[in-house]
Amino acid sequence: MRTNSIVFKFAVQLTIIVAILFAVLVLSNVYSLEVVRSNTLDSARNTLSLYQANIRNDLDSSSKDLTEVFESHIDEAAGFHALDESGRYFRSMLLKKALTAKMSGNDSNDGFFIRLSADSLLAQVSGRIDSGRKIALIDYLGQREWLSDSGGEVDEWTVLSVGDDRYLFKYITYSGITFGSFVSADTLLSMVNRGGSDQNRYALSDRDGNILTLSKEGLEDVRTMDELRDVYGDRYLMIAEPIPEFGQITNLVAKRSVFSKLKMIQWIIVSLALLSVVVVPLVLRRLARDILKPVLELAKAAKEVEKGQPELQIPDGSPYSMEFMKLFHSLQSMVREITDLKIQSYEEQLERGRAEIRYLQMQIRPHFFLNAISTVTSLTYRNKNEEIRSLIHHLSEHLRYMFKVGLVAVPLEEEVEHAINYIRMQEIRYPDQIFYMTELQGESGRCLVPQFMIQTFVENAFKHAMFFGEMLSLYIRASLDFRGGEPFTKIVVEDNGGGFPDEWLRGFPTGNEAENGDHIGLLNVRRTLQLLYKRDDLLRLSNVEPSGARVEVWIPSTTDESGTDE
Repeated sequence: MRTNSIVFKFAVQLTIIVAILFAVLVLSNVYSLEVVRSNTLDSARNTLSLYQANIRNDLDSSSKDLTEVFESHIDEAAGFHALDESGRYFRSMLLKKALTAKMSGNDSNDGFFIRLSADSLLAQVSGRIDSGRKIALIDYLGQREWLSDSGGEVDEWTVLSVGDDRYLFKYITYSGITFGSFVSADTLLSMVNRGGSDQNRYALSDRDGNILTLSKEGLEDVRTMDELRDVYGDRYLMIAEPIPEFGQITNLVAKRSVFSKLKMIQWIIVSLALLSVVVVPLVLRRLARDILKPVLELAKAAKEVEKGQPELQIPDGSPYSMEFMKLFHSLQSMVREITDLKIQSYEEQLERGRAEIRYLQMQIRPHFFLNAISTVTSLTYRNKNEEIRSLIHHLSEHLRYMFKVGLVAVPLEEEVEHAINYIRMQEIRYPDQIFYMTELQGESGRCLVPQFMIQTFVENAFKHAMFFGEMLSLYIRASLDFRGGEPFTKIVVEDNGGGFPDEWLRGFPTGNEAENGDHIGLLNVRRTLQLLYKRDDLLRLSNVEPSGARVEVWIPSTTDESGTDE
């Protein structure tokens, strides 16, 4: 039995957990290194993809600006040599102004230039380029031959060296006139993490693997990516992303910064494992006192309830925790409520059985069938075969509907059709003495109502309001309505008879009327509504002026399916 106790199971589980912790510690070094390395590479690669996109966006923006300047001013530049000296001066000022406007607020490149001839160059250089590098750059722009293909189309970005600096150039040469844009490799690298806090090092290289520029801190001067891997491969993790315009960008992540805190974490895990060896016995002891004992008491009390005790006995004076005391009280309340519900359910079953018996008694009434047989006999003497066939047809429909399962909910339109069938039988018995009218508004006909409810109201009218030689008027109306903010189907049945007796009507709402008196069907309907919908305000009886009885029923539009017989 001890092996089946909570304490034993919990001790075994804790021991297994501690053993697993020691086993995990053996494997955690290799696994942790690989996980950290993989996560670092993924993070660096994601960051590098963003920086690659920044560089490509800047180069694309420079290309668009160059194309815009070319398309806007190529005609002006082409006519430059046809002007006199004064015209060339003003034309050069206009082109210079266009380059200045394009460079204003432009962080995507380091400058634009227009080479009109071997001795005529217009250039606008960013303030990021110092004066010495700027002079060397302008001399290079003026001396280099800017060749184009036969179609005169835009060349790709080209890596060129100006002194010790590397630049990316893109230019358009047309009819001996060159429009160009350039950006320093250092500028591109500075754009990688503008305003950011990234502490990694980066390198830009061309398609041949030659390094254009790299972060200088702590790195020796290397010229190619192969040299960079040979010198720093054991100290850095290197992740590269291609930049189709000129080469690639490489992220150098220091291994020391990645794994520096891993050893500390491992020592913490070892310390926690050793601490668990001491803590486990103490936890087991507290577990037995605070959990096992209350659970055993609860199981004992549940056994007593199972044997038939109506209440859950709470042990007095026990030093149990607040949560267990709440649990004891909650279970005690639940047991009481279940007991009450069982009693209530049993009583409702008895009431439902009585109500169903009343319905059966109300349905199978000898006088109704005797009257029907008498009517048929009378019609045979008068040779009214058509009326006999009609009466038999309506009677068969009445019996078919009557022998459905008792006390079920049916659509209102079916119940009204059954009531009309009953009225037509009475029309054969009382020709030219009955007028009836039905009106089902909107979706009210689909509302579920207790079976035989409308027939009971109609039959009550024939019983108490039908007099020989006098016209009986019946009105059946239904509509969707609201009461107290809740949706209902309102059903009204009226006749033009003498109405309900005042004394009986005053006693009906209080339930003081005798069940063996008149209007027993109405009493059964009210009880049925109480059982089905758990409400006693759904049936209202009244008299109308100048004469007649009015029955008003409110059926909830949305009812629980369990509220009707299955």
